[in-house]
Amino acid sequence: MNKYILSGILACAALTFTSCLDTHVSDDHDAFANINANAEELAKQFASKFSYDNGDNKSNKVRVINHTGYDCRLDYIVGTTMLGCGAQNYVDVVVPFAGDLNFSAKVFCEGKYVDVDIPVHVDDLDNELDPLFKALTNGTAEGKTWEWWVGYDEGSYTYIDGSWGCVGGGGYGWSATGPNWMCYGIGDTDEWTGQVVSMDEYVKFDCDGGPNVLVHYSDGSEAKGTFALTSSTSPDKAALGWVGQLKLSVELPHQVNSSQYSWYLDTPVAYFDVAMLDDDHLILIAPGGGGAHVICDDSWGISSTHWTFQVRK
Repeated sequence: MNKYILSGILACAALTFTSCLDTHVSDDHDAFANINANAEELAKQFASKFSYDNGDNKSNKVRVINHTGYDCRLDYIVGTTMLGCGAQNYVDVVVPFAGDLNFSAKVFCEGKYVDVDIPVHVDDLDNELDPLFKALTNGTAEGKTWEWWVGYDEGSYTYIDGSWGCVGGGGYGWSATGPNWMCYGIGDTDEWTGQVVSMDEYVKFDCDGGPNVLVHYSDGSEAKGTFALTSSTSPDKAALGWVGQLKLSVELPHQVNSSQYSWYLDTPVAYFDVAMLDDDHLILIAPGGGGAHVICDDSWGISSTHWTFQVRK
């Protein structure tokens, strides 16, 4: 048995998730009952090693506690965070949903990732949501609808100050007050998708039982999926004023994902940098050029790199 434990420690130490076996797991830890256990069996063993506490009122602020002996990544429906296995083996998260929910943990053990379901029940939505999440969705089942950020003058849609458009490519940098991009305006044909940019295109985010997104395209078709919003980003992107990252399971209008110009999109699930998000405006940028986004990065010359939205009134 000891040689297997030593082997497990050496293997896990070289990987992304750090095992706490050396100080937090004893020889009789049930994860080692069968050293050849498959991921499904391990998931069953680990399931009882997670617990949560959200008070007698079943608050939407939930403390998730990890007794597995391994670090893991916790998915709490509206975001992800690391959850350790050391002295502070818990994390507090806030969710916008009531009812029977399902968090999940991705644990690394014995050379494999083990997905573990963590059932959670919430009754009382007594804690404020993350400001970015609330700005995106209103934190309600009804949600919030976002349309192209444009001006409206004498019955026609136009650019805002000739720089903020709808969707388009960059290559011209970012200033403290906003981007300086070449954009497709309303009525223009996107040369890469062949679609005409239309005010009939919009995106809706809501909290009706989960983090839902609905995308309405100019041809009248729609796609439904899910989203995850992370309210943090790298130091270099934060220095540009960017505020987080958004993951979508469906395509945005004018999202290119089947040509050489789409190498920067992680499809079918796409991750976007959130360059701006307040109560009225949302700007998404498809990561490219290694994700550094330094000013005048050549990758910004690619079409359909950014999407600029405003709240539909």
